[in-house]
This record gives sequence, C-alpha cells and structure tokens, in this order.
Amino acid sequence: MRPWLDPVRWALDCVPSPVTLFVRDDDVGWSDERLYRLLNITQYLKVPIDLAAIPDAVGPTLARELRHAMGHAESVVSAHQHGFAHVNHEPAGGKAEFGPSRSVAEQRHDIAAGRAKLQDRLGVALPPIFTPPWNACTTTTAAALVELGFQLLSRDAGAPALAAAGLEELPVHLDWAGGRGAGRGADPWGETIASCIAGADGPLGLKLHHAAMGGDDRKLLSELLAVFTTHENMRVRSMTECARRPTSTA
Repeated sequence: MRPWLDPVRWALDCVPSPVTLFVRDDDVGWSDERLYRLLNITQYLKVPIDLAAIPDAVGPTLARELRHAMGHAESVVSAHQHGFAHVNHEPAGGKAEFGPSRSVAEQRHDIAAGRAKLQDRLGVALPPIFTPPWNACTTTTAAALVELGFQLLSRDAGAPALAAAGLEELPVHLDWAGGRGAGRGADPWGETIASCIAGADGPLGLKLHHAAMGGDDRKLLSELLAVFTTHENMRVRSMTECARRPTSTA
C-alpha cells in the first residue's frame, strides 16, 4: 500500500472506538460511463454506496443498469433523490435549485414530481433521503421535505443546520473533488482524511462526483476503500444505516 495512506491507517489505529462512514456519489444521471467505472470498484470491494440521482437526468439505459445493480439480495448500491433537474434558479449569489427565491409551493412541487419520476424510472420505492443540488437549500425546503415524508437531508458538514422537526441531517465531511480534496495531491488528501477520522464524533460522509473522477482518482479511491474495508476500526455503511432513527421507504 502506498505511503499516502499511512496517516489514514495510523488515525484508525488510534481511535478509541470504530468509526462509521458512508459514501455518497452525486450527480447520477450525468457521465454514465464514469459512473459504471466507479460502481465496478465499489461492487468489487463490497462497499455500500448511496447514489444521489437527478430525476430529470436518469435515462432509460441508466435506469436499467441501476435496477440491475440494486435488484439482488447482496446489492451494496442504493439510490435516492438529488433535486429535480439540477437547474439553478437563483438570479444572484450561489447556485441553488431549492434556494431562497423559490416558494414552498414551487419547491414542494419539484420535490414531489422528482420523487415520482425517479421511482417510476427505477421501479423501486426510494429511501426517504434528499440531497439538494449544490448542497444548497433553505428552511422552506426542509418544511416541504417534512410534509412529503422525507426523513434524511444530506448536505456538506459546513452548512448551517436547519433544525426541522422530523428531518435528520446526515452531512458529508470529505469532498473528493473539493478544495481540500484529492486534487491537491494524494499526500495532503490522506492527511485530511486522517484528521477527519481523528476528530469524528458521529458518522462521516465521503462525497464523490464520478463525472469529475479520472483514472488516477479511481485508483486512489480503490486504495482508500481497500483500507476502509479491512481495518477493524472502520465500518462503511449505507446512509440509512447511519441514521440515528430507523427510516422507512418514501
């Protein structure tokens, strides 16, 4: 194993109790061939992966492949809703599909329509998880999600908590494509992962963007997941397994 993973192994050696981690891949519906390459890795290593799927972008071919990947007892692949069309509606400021310029009625309509469309495409009931595009949403979004029966909201760990009754937040802490991610090089990325493990006080989330991952990224990911799946102090679980409260399908 290459030395960039030494800090990760040392951090896991030193934690007082096992760390739980989930893997979330965003923007499913784009760059399908790169998604299939990512799934080859996670399925080979038997790593649970939660696919944040854009309802308006999942076409018939991808839907068929996902149904096959999810449709057996040993499957480690799960899909949940990632907005509706991944379209920016904000006239200024940061990008958001479910931002402050949209009413609760507009947001509720798109969330409900997106869930119905994705469930129809995949042919399965979806877990009650919502990942907003650009990880951006508001208290208005949270209210619509609760009304529609969603139970988990997943955004970046740095996002302000929305504190909506009945809606648990399950954030991601490590962003493969982010400013502190793998793009800085393997060694600093390993140090970042190790630091996150050492400071964990709950489930950790690792966010991927398969469309931005080339061959070198996938090689690094394979090496990292090999450590995660063999170290006694790491538990890689699905997002629903990481929830504090049991969830039911949406």
